[in-house]
Amino acid sequence: MENKHKDLWEKYWKGETSVAEEKKLFQELEEEPEDGALKAFYSGIQSIQEERPNGIHLPLRSFPWQKMAAVMLVFLTVATCWWGFRTYEEQQEAQAYRQVVEAMGKIQINLKKGTSHLESMEKIKYLNSGANWYENDKNN
Repeated sequence: MENKHKDLWEKYWKGETSVAEEKKLFQELEEEPEDGALKAFYSGIQSIQEERPNGIHLPLRSFPWQKMAAVMLVFLTVATCWWGFRTYEEQQEAQAYRQVVEAMGKIQINLKKGTSHLESMEKIKYLNSGANWYENDKNN
């Protein structure tokens, strides 16, 4: 029988067989009890397949607190991101306010410079107006 399916057995040992090919190999082993070594191999494989692990629990089933921890972690992450964004916005608003106040201060300084020049022009204007009165009196 081994000669009959030698290629299939080689594929099996390389791990390249499909489930259907493995079923075919083991079904033929079960039907033909000729070779004792192959029969022992098949019974060993069968006993391994029938074994079920004992004492292994899925973590989410035995520890429901992990779900709660995951939810809390997501919540804390979202809250931290929101808080960080709000802080960033407040900093940007404060910076914009400081820039506006600085710009207004510069405008005020420049307006004072301009008005000081106008005050001196006003004084000169009154001086010139007296000269015009004098010339007007002369012509009359």
